[in-house]
Amino acid sequence: IALDHEEKCRLGKEILQFYTKYDSLSWDVVPQYLDLITDIGFVNAQEKSRKLFVDHQTCPVFSYLFTYWSPRALSSFTFPLATPEKGAQFLGSGASHGDELGCLFKSNMPEMPYIPPTEDDWIFMKKMLKAWTVFAKTGNPNCKDLGVSWEPNDGYLEMGSVCQFHNGVLFPQRKAFWEKMYRKYS
Repeated sequence: IALDHEEKCRLGKEILQFYTKYDSLSWDVVPQYLDLITDIGFVNAQEKSRKLFVDHQTCPVFSYLFTYWSPRALSSFTFPLATPEKGAQFLGSGASHGDELGCLFKSNMPEMPYIPPTEDDWIFMKKMLKAWTVFAKTGNPNCKDLGVSWEPNDGYLEMGSVCQFHNGVLFPQRKAFWEKMYRKYS
């Protein structure tokens, strides 16, 4: 999108207003700002890719939203490292990009001390590992350990303390907002 200065300012204000309901950024709106960064960096591209695969490939597409959070999560170490004076206030506020890796692999990062899994962590990790290995073997992640049927193509599995399948796309209101912005400013 090629915009002049005034259009960039209008677009920026619309984005800020949509995500934060405020006219400026502050520490009070960091969670909403992270939603914006998530949409720009991951969700919009993931949805476009998912749609292209579904429309142009014959193999099923399985999408998921990782919502399980534990003190072992990558974000529990990176937030305080990135912003020592404020990072702790965001711990436990939700899963972040890459947090699922702590459920699959042991970290060799020196900044991430080993924290033993809780009983809940073990239960979740076993579910997730089983789904990943079944998918690697068969191309379909469904297994009884998930406790739910993970349908391909037109929905996603929310992977949290309880796994739930949802029809539709991730964050439909946010997706609709970006479609509106592209139409308006293109």
